[in-house]
Amino acid sequence: MKINRFTLQFIGPDRELEAGFLRYFFEHSLPVFRWGFLLGVVLYSAFAFLDAIAMPEVKAQLWKIRFLLVIPVMLAGIAFSFCKGFHRYWQAAIATVILVCAFGVCWMIVVGTAPFKYSYYVGNILVMTFGFTFIRSRFIWAITTGVIIIVMFEITSLVLTDTPLPHVLTSNFFFMAAWIIGAVACYSMEYFARRSYYLMVLLEREKKKQDKINKILQKQYDELKKAKDKIKILSGFIPICANCKKVRDDKGYWNQIESYIAEHSDAVFSHALCPECVEELYGKEEWFQNPRAGDQVDSRGSGAKNPRITVD
Repeated sequence: MKINRFTLQFIGPDRELEAGFLRYFFEHSLPVFRWGFLLGVVLYSAFAFLDAIAMPEVKAQLWKIRFLLVIPVMLAGIAFSFCKGFHRYWQAAIATVILVCAFGVCWMIVVGTAPFKYSYYVGNILVMTFGFTFIRSRFIWAITTGVIIIVMFEITSLVLTDTPLPHVLTSNFFFMAAWIIGAVACYSMEYFARRSYYLMVLLEREKKKQDKINKILQKQYDELKKAKDKIKILSGFIPICANCKKVRDDKGYWNQIESYIAEHSDAVFSHALCPECVEELYGKEEWFQNPRAGDQVDSRGSGAKNPRITVD
């Protein structure tokens, strides 16, 4: 399997497989995408209870971010998946929704109250992991989205809020670990998805070759069968008269041996005289004068080489 080890795209002689794989990957990922975002809506909404417990004084603002920005965007992503032509933009749609979810968490950190808002960075780790694994984001899109989420968190922590430096360092450590784990998981999933598709294509090609070979063999078999049907073979015990050499058929009638053989095979008889019969019929002198007197003579008497020799 020839692929780019970074982007995982098919290259070289396998480049033609890329378009087919993207269609295959989309068709098998679409149900997971929809159910994944639906689960994301449920979980993102469920954390509203945490807002009410941890920061009740600003819960109204936090809920506006959740229910007026993030949740509608996620629902819009699900609705967009039912539109014609969605397969051309579905990876961009995944990245957009994931980034909006991460932006919502960062915004909640900005408007939240200390010290509870400093722990909300975990929400972005969940968002990043969700984008890496569950909703079938491609590797190149997932790592790019993960980097943007980390950058958004850095800006939020170092520029927009007064987050303590130890907390920033600790958060970055967990962010980087989550990014690396998610990237490896996403890479593995796409790699094996591509490998499965590649093996499926090879199997399909071999199946077509085998079908072609089977058709050729079937044609040859039919030709051999037709040829065999044309061949009549005499076998078994054949009753033959010890004196006149007539042969008895299955109905009990006695036939000339040439008639019997002609009826039971494709042999064609033409008559001739052996030297002994020529001598018996025409004498030894005739044989010495015309040694070819026993040559083949047509059974109807025509074409005889010796006009004095005729066959009834």
